[in-house]
Amino acid sequence: MSITVSGPRGRIISRTAALAVAAALVFTVSACSARDGDPAADGGSSAVVVQKFALVAPENESDHGWNQAGIVAAQTTADDLGIEVVLLPDAGWDNTETVLSQVASDGAQFIVAHASGYGVAAEAVAAETGVPILIQDTGENVPGKVAKVTTEAQQGGYLAGIAAAMATTTNTVGVVLSADDANWFKMASGFVEGVYSVDPAIQVLYASVGPAAYGDSAGGKATTEQLIAAGADVIFGMGDGATTGYLQAVEAAPGVLYIADIGDVTDAMTDPSRLLTSVLWNYADTYTQAIKDIEAGTYGQGGYVLTVENGGLSLQESDQLTPEIMAAVKAAKAGIIDGSITPTAAANADEVKAVIAAK
Repeated sequence: MSITVSGPRGRIISRTAALAVAAALVFTVSACSARDGDPAADGGSSAVVVQKFALVAPENESDHGWNQAGIVAAQTTADDLGIEVVLLPDAGWDNTETVLSQVASDGAQFIVAHASGYGVAAEAVAAETGVPILIQDTGENVPGKVAKVTTEAQQGGYLAGIAAAMATTTNTVGVVLSADDANWFKMASGFVEGVYSVDPAIQVLYASVGPAAYGDSAGGKATTEQLIAAGADVIFGMGDGATTGYLQAVEAAPGVLYIADIGDVTDAMTDPSRLLTSVLWNYADTYTQAIKDIEAGTYGQGGYVLTVENGGLSLQESDQLTPEIMAAVKAAKAGIIDGSITPTAAANADEVKAVIAAK
């Protein structure tokens, strides 16, 4: 496992396994001064002032997706607020409660449990330690202890669908998922409707690598090759580690463009010009707001959500996004914000397929 303590006086420490970290994660970092405008800066307030927080993620930023988004956002938040952040990527899925407990005991005043599968363990640790924890997608908000962050992923998918429809020359586009993931179902259905908003005659092909094939690069490559063989010249891939396989298939096929999800894949591509765009998920504002809510004593009274309107969801700029595409995306974004466009949030594969069939 790689552990990064980041901030004004940060340093990097390495460990070989999550269990070793849970058993022996003991290190000292220098405290920062109180931030301007914080209660402590005014002298003597007993309100919590967050000077150190942590993010625990199952994998690392090389997935160019979910884990990358959390790590980048946590670092951005730390830099913006001038505080320390402990980054624990590659935490895996075993001993989650133990790892979170050790992070709490090491002095983190706020923890991001950056995986929907971490929710139960996070809720237990927050109840036991009193350290506020941010959970993903499922679970309940608990005042002072737990808050949940969700996404309106279908909104970002809709914008990506517009870009795909305006970029395809074969009138066939493909969407591939590496797992039965609630956010990806939502993003897929939004994508389909975005495509149809431009031209309902465009064929949308849908494929899944497996029910939980997040890191299956070989499976991702094979599945994407099948979509390309069926005529798709734009591929929208949702995959985490499977993204490597998606990119291999796309870059081996002349004329095919790729749409990524959640993170920036340009440095993983041999030819970045093949990237049409990515539906970026930005958690930095959410982490910043959560810290402010902790300091205000309102944390856990409500949850957080990434939307197109608040900038949590957006399309990555690229040379492939023509002025015409950007104008169409801008108009659709305005429609989503004013409520005149409400993309469907599919809950499962059958619902995605129903949206495809509905035309």
